Amino acid sequence: MQGDSQLRLADLLSTASSLAAFRLESEITVEHLLQALAVLLGEAEFEALGRGVSPLVPRRSPPVPDAFVTSFAQRWNERLGGPFAPIPPGILEELRKELESSPL
Repeated sequence: MQGDSQLRLADLLSTASSLAAFRLESEITVEHLLQALAVLLGEAEFEALGRGVSPLVPRRSPPVPDAFVTSFAQRWNERLGGPFAPIPPGILEELRKELESSPL
């Protein structure tokens, strides 16, 4: 993220969900989390990560997290003390390493 604000777990999970919905995908996966992290850190642009679908196109059900994403979210929510707590830089690196070492 740019500026003085720190990344929060809620930001990561919301961005991953938005990315899956943007593509009309049915599941939120570790790939979405990695791409969302890149967007939030200013390493990628949301629109460059895949072709989106107009909000005028009828939608199926919203995307749901797969088993890994659900487990990841629960684990990190507990570790950080809630989804809106800022993630310190050193802890953010641990979070990123966990995502990068997870099966896609």
